[in-house]
Amino acid sequence: MRTINLDMVGQDLIDLINEENPLDEDIGILDINGNLRGVIISKAAYDFFLEKIEEEEDRIDKETIEEFHVSGEKNQ
Repeated sequence: MRTINLDMVGQDLIDLINEENPLDEDIGILDINGNLRGVIISKAAYDFFLEKIEEEEDRIDKETIEEFHVSGEKNQ
């Protein structure tokens, strides 16, 4: 993850980040044409996101192991 110190961004962004319930609304970063270029999420949302990715990776690993055992390759 790339990081930047809070004092290096503008006051508008600081105000959005410091809102009372930042988990309720992510912060979208738009370019001059209104296209979404990035999103800032709260630490709680980020932790949740990482947890879900890890759960999915574990599920895929378990599925791969089960397929390996069923395939009979283990015994060859």
